[in-house]
Amino acid sequence: MVSLPWFILIAFAFQTNLLLVTSLPQLKAGCTFNLDTSSPSNPPHLIDANNNIILPEMVGSSRVITLNTDDKVAVGCLGTGNYIQTTGVQLTPATCLSTSKLLLVDGREMSYSQLGCLKQNKEILLENGTCANGLGTVIRIGWQAGPEFIPLYDTCHDKVAAANYFSTSFIHGKSAAADDSANERPSFSQGGYYPGIDVDNAYSQSQQTQTIAGIVGSTSLAGQYVVAGSQIFLSRGHMAPDGDFIDAASQDATYYFLNTAPQWQNFNGANWNVLENAIRNLAISRDVKLTIYTGTFDILTLADINGVQQKIYLEFDANNNGLIPVPKYYWKLIHDPVANTATAVLGINNPHIGQVLPTDVICPDVCSQVPWVTWDLTDIYKGYTFCCTSAELFKAINFAPDLGDLPLFV
Repeated sequence: MVSLPWFILIAFAFQTNLLLVTSLPQLKAGCTFNLDTSSPSNPPHLIDANNNIILPEMVGSSRVITLNTDDKVAVGCLGTGNYIQTTGVQLTPATCLSTSKLLLVDGREMSYSQLGCLKQNKEILLENGTCANGLGTVIRIGWQAGPEFIPLYDTCHDKVAAANYFSTSFIHGKSAAADDSANERPSFSQGGYYPGIDVDNAYSQSQQTQTIAGIVGSTSLAGQYVVAGSQIFLSRGHMAPDGDFIDAASQDATYYFLNTAPQWQNFNGANWNVLENAIRNLAISRDVKLTIYTGTFDILTLADINGVQQKIYLEFDANNNGLIPVPKYYWKLIHDPVANTATAVLGINNPHIGQVLPTDVICPDVCSQVPWVTWDLTDIYKGYTFCCTSAELFKAINFAPDLGDLPLFV
């Protein structure tokens, strides 16, 4: 027997007893919520019977959530101290009526605009096992809806090295174009991790220049690596990017240092940004849901004053162990689980590399077989890019997902 979520059971019991919706037509669009014209200032999450957040889609030029008459949802204002302002409760079952209103379990009918939250939905962080061959801890970022946890994305964090290996997220092709593009970016949060480290300060250009100067033995040389007034500095590089998420609360939930690694801004704002946009556009145009793994690999080295290559970190502990390593590579593995195809795209995170050697390309490059990879792949300043199969990525990076030898996502 299939067990239904608790809020659906409550809704069924209430509505059966009061005979409130038995005469309504079935499977017809009954609720249309235009988020551009009728959204409250702090919109709730609408949660379906499978414990998924219902996402908007583009209808013409508007962001719209559509439900069928009799669809049952939970209306949630999630996070500590949050609640639906008109009801005073955090989570309530509701049914879509043919009038574009929701029938709440207490018998009240309300429009979407009447269901605003006290504040924006707030995610929680849960640890859930290990990753990266035991080096990392899986940290799940998502929503606590009553007894249910609704995942948003996962990240693999090394508490000892203060490093992040990869994040796992999704792009919903049906909804990716309906994102809240007006949302303002929040500050990054440590989320209770990185004990004893001021991560925000470590990323500041003045501090990263000072830290690199200590590694390479020269302030003037460090000034050649982190160039004031330019794009050549280490930014807080998103792994699961905010642009892949739809509503403001979900976008804001990506702003954890657990979901970042140091990335040269000239790479972050150029080829890496082009890659992220290309994947979103593919998901939209093909109307597919993609699983995206985004990670880092190896540690960047720069020459010191004696020409010796030194590993670069943004922080050191009391025993002079490097923390927050600057990765040499960023990678994405794009997986279409329905077609069971996958393509890995890697970029070299080093504008100072001079030239890319064959040994720097750590898996056989198949970009020529991937027609949507169209940018200037060999531009070192923008981020030297190469592609490989999912199997070859796993051979090169043994903590990457092992999807098997899949055909390329083309």
